[in-house]
Amino acid sequence: MHSIQLLVHHLPHLSRHVLPYIAALKFRSYADQSGYKHDTEQALRVAGLGSSRVLRRVVSLRSRFMAEQMFITYAKPVDLLEMTPNIIDGDRNYLAVRQQIAIGRPILFGCSYFGCMFYALLAMKGLVKDLLVVTASDPAPGLHLFEKIAIASGIRIAVVGANDHVVALKILRQLRRGASVATMLDCFYGNHSDSCINFLGRPATSLGTLYRLGQSANAFVVPTASIYRDGRQELDVGEMVDLQTQSIDAASQRINDYFSNLARVYPDQWMGWQNLWMRWNKANLSEAV
Repeated sequence: MHSIQLLVHHLPHLSRHVLPYIAALKFRSYADQSGYKHDTEQALRVAGLGSSRVLRRVVSLRSRFMAEQMFITYAKPVDLLEMTPNIIDGDRNYLAVRQQIAIGRPILFGCSYFGCMFYALLAMKGLVKDLLVVTASDPAPGLHLFEKIAIASGIRIAVVGANDHVVALKILRQLRRGASVATMLDCFYGNHSDSCINFLGRPATSLGTLYRLGQSANAFVVPTASIYRDGRQELDVGEMVDLQTQSIDAASQRINDYFSNLARVYPDQWMGWQNLWMRWNKANLSEAV
């Protein structure tokens, strides 16, 4: 690890090319690799997007994500900023988000498994000052990564796990004071589903409680994705969803449609296929009960 630290610290650009190979070697030794590949292949096939080429590229995303984590761990803050995705000049959805934040409306940012979540957080530099990040599991192992992102972006970042017994209260307090919350909206990690909404043509377990919290706090939901286009990452900002003007199921469907459409266009850039297979299966079990 010391050699990796030296490489990233002194030769950051070179390390971005080398780290994926190191991460790929590490990933091959993981016990869950075969299960991850199997579930990913099944989901791609059912969605009608399966091919050997797409599968190879999707499976490689896991090691690329590991490589990005290694880079964030050891990189200087100034080098981290180079990971920030481009935002298209005049993007009307992005401009609408800025306008709502300026008047004090709370925003629930839907990050995604397109690119690395940390890309989207870096893109919020200059947009938000205070951010609560909700992770799927215990955030402790990754706190050092969020700390680095906070230093690089200048954003005050607090982190809470979805399984924390007071997570709902923390989210509600954050939104009600006009601040922002960021979490992954293209996945579902709960033990019990309170919503089954169509995702890529089939019912899938989806977030419901989170949207209800946002609705209570008069928040907007903004789905985002970091897409690799024309040689670098670009932040795709979806249309804002006002939770005051539609039902929770309707809002959830709009968010799922946004990510479904992107997954159809860029199936080899989305790392959520394994999770989607689990969501489909959970939804089937829920409907059968």
